[in-house]
Amino acid sequence: MEIRVLLGTVDSSIVDSDAVVAIDVLRSSTTILTALANGAESVIPAASTDEALSIGSKFQALVGGEVNSVRPPMFQLGNSPLEYVRERIGGKTIVLYTSSGTRLLRFLMAVSKKVLVGAVVNVSSLVEHLEKTGFDRVTIITAGRIGSPALEDSYCAGLIVKNLSWRKCDRNAEIVMKIAELDINIVKKSLHALELVKLGLERDVDYSLTPDSVRVVAAAVPFKGCIRLL
Repeated sequence: MEIRVLLGTVDSSIVDSDAVVAIDVLRSSTTILTALANGAESVIPAASTDEALSIGSKFQALVGGEVNSVRPPMFQLGNSPLEYVRERIGGKTIVLYTSSGTRLLRFLMAVSKKVLVGAVVNVSSLVEHLEKTGFDRVTIITAGRIGSPALEDSYCAGLIVKNLSWRKCDRNAEIVMKIAELDINIVKKSLHALELVKLGLERDVDYSLTPDSVRVVAAAVPFKGCIRLL
């Protein structure tokens, strides 16, 4: 397996990859995986708040997400994975808009052969799936923030690369494997993590940085515009 890592950006190489893994640890990847693990039928990533509301109305779906880490008043749910409990979302379709993660997913779903959702909470399950599928070229893409890498996303990418049986990796992959050696308490002091803590969302940070708390694998469904469990 050949591994490439793109940090807070994308390039044309994703078109030639057998699979891409999209990572937005704080918090859209974690929220999507948690919602699906707790019984949501599917999650539809949206590219804007207006689009989220429009899709939600069309499919009579729950609409969740954030703008500047805060739930818009017209949304039923925010972007806290802890809100997505089975009693509230079981069996339902969710439309999710977030500042970085869902927009990245929408783009990747349009241009990539296979799109998987990665987060700290499903690292082992994702690695096991990638090993079993026999993909030759895998690209890991971190959402970051406004085109800049985020520490928690790089940490997650490093955990994935460290545990894969790759034969070749690029320089970014080597860098994130070093980042994955950091103490988790350092990662919890990343810029975005501290911003969430200031908003009273420390539990979201702790949950999102707990490895293997959600043992599922989720991928985009071709031509459906949604993400479901595999």
